[in-house]
Amino acid sequence: MCSSSPVRHRLWQWRARLGSIFGTTGIVLAATTGGLFQMFEAAMLDRYIQHRPLEARDPRIVLVTIDENDIEAAGQWPLSDERLAILLEEVRSQQPRVLGLHLYRDVPIEPGSDRLSQVLASTPNLIGMEKYVGQSVPPPPILQQLNQVGLADMVMDPDGVIRRALVSVRDNEGHIRNSFATALALMYLQQEQVSIEADAPGTSRVQLGKTLIESLRKNDGGYAQIDDGGYQIILNYRGPRENFESVSMSEVLAGESSDDRLRDRIVIIGPVAPSLKEGYNTPYSNRTRDRDTQMSSLVIHANLTSQLVSAALDGRKIIRVPSPALEWLWVISWAAAGTLISWYWWQTSQFRSHTSPAWSLLLLYLLGLCLIPPTVGYLAFLNGLWVPVISPLAAGLTASFVISLHKIHRLQKLATCDGLTQLANRRYFDLYLERAWGLSLRRQQPISIILCDVDYFKPYNDTYGHRQGDDCLQKIAQTLARSVRNGDVVARYGGEEFAIILPDTTLMDALKVAQRMNENVSCLRLSHQSSAVAPYVTLSCGVANLTPKLSHTPHQLIQAADCALYEAKEQGRNTCVLGQIAADPTPDPATDY
Repeated sequence: MCSSSPVRHRLWQWRARLGSIFGTTGIVLAATTGGLFQMFEAAMLDRYIQHRPLEARDPRIVLVTIDENDIEAAGQWPLSDERLAILLEEVRSQQPRVLGLHLYRDVPIEPGSDRLSQVLASTPNLIGMEKYVGQSVPPPPILQQLNQVGLADMVMDPDGVIRRALVSVRDNEGHIRNSFATALALMYLQQEQVSIEADAPGTSRVQLGKTLIESLRKNDGGYAQIDDGGYQIILNYRGPRENFESVSMSEVLAGESSDDRLRDRIVIIGPVAPSLKEGYNTPYSNRTRDRDTQMSSLVIHANLTSQLVSAALDGRKIIRVPSPALEWLWVISWAAAGTLISWYWWQTSQFRSHTSPAWSLLLLYLLGLCLIPPTVGYLAFLNGLWVPVISPLAAGLTASFVISLHKIHRLQKLATCDGLTQLANRRYFDLYLERAWGLSLRRQQPISIILCDVDYFKPYNDTYGHRQGDDCLQKIAQTLARSVRNGDVVARYGGEEFAIILPDTTLMDALKVAQRMNENVSCLRLSHQSSAVAPYVTLSCGVANLTPKLSHTPHQLIQAADCALYEAKEQGRNTCVLGQIAADPTPDPATDY
């Protein structure tokens, strides 16, 4: 029991700081779960992607692009089956390991339908594309029969940016359907003797070569309540189109591509023409999200294919997120940092002068709170970890603000509260009287003041000592505060003198309050052997009342109450006396000039 008492005492002393830490953490975590910081966290992720060191081109992937010039040369869009068959035959002749057809072909486009069907049926390393989620677009029937189809669906964040990728989905029959990029990557990895395997029963983690992949959940990282349907991961972009080797359709058809350019590589054929409006916003898009900075779906799928293959073979990092427990600890630590920094600054600021260089510490503290989380987040991102930045930053600044408010409130209380009795002090009394006076003047309501004095208090101190005298004043102060309404103000006016402001109170009601306070103090039966009035502590009260006019001043009201108090003492003390307000002075015509 004895050992726990100092702990409880220390916890009580730290209650404001602990309340700031855990209260701020709770608020920030609730705001995070509600999605308040989601777009800010996503924007920070975009900045990390944009400003990280550039990566080299992926040597395993080549894009065969169909641009505006290719469409103009073909004379139509979509391409005819004949032209598409010729293109596939030309690419196939260069022996790519995997061939991806990144365009929809669910209906024949004559001429050349039979020739295209023959090419599709005789190309076992070809992956076609279909739209599965939402408004579906079926794949070429032949490729569907051969199970050489991948899903073209992409996952878009609420702000319209592609930051996540769909690896696979489970259809209504319980079958796993791989995305277009996943199908390309797995077919390429087959020759490397690499397959995807479940890491452990009952988990969403899978082992792909050198990398362990885990499905993204709805509250992971900076996300909050996102649609986590299917098997999603965060897209670790290699870069825009310039980060992939590409050759145009016209160059391939003209035989301008070298024989070994496509050999044993992943070749993806698809459109990049802006007129087709197949661009999407990505972390590389500018803030206005104009089309010039959008990325074609072909390049986005190429990025996912590159991410999966390079992760499996090279150990290239998959962007992961910390566990919820670590995220909470991360937020709590910054709430604690903001609390302790602000508390330390306020504790030491009272010993500084206004010209002291130590005042610049506050700016350094705030800069540290604002810069350290983003810096830590960037370094973590370079190592494959997306750490939330905005939520800990909000926790640190909010906790610092809360502690500052608490300290300001305490300073304000110290400036307006009497340290011994915890009543209002003389400064607060003057301020409140001025405000109450102005309100009574506008509304033409009466205002009353009671001045109280402890009878024979100096002999009380001489008899019982100042420590006992302080206890006596504290008990009287508590009694007076309980004797008035909530809107009334009881203040310590002097050493053993108290003042009470009673707004909107008539003279007779104020007298009743004074008599009630006198009776309540007498009922305390605080022994007072040196009193000439009673064997216990008593009060003398002076009461004054006035309905203010422009010719009146608050000083007149105080003076009337003071005179009434003097009269109460003259009448033998332990009594209440009503004060009289002097009549308005009549202007002297002789002095009116």
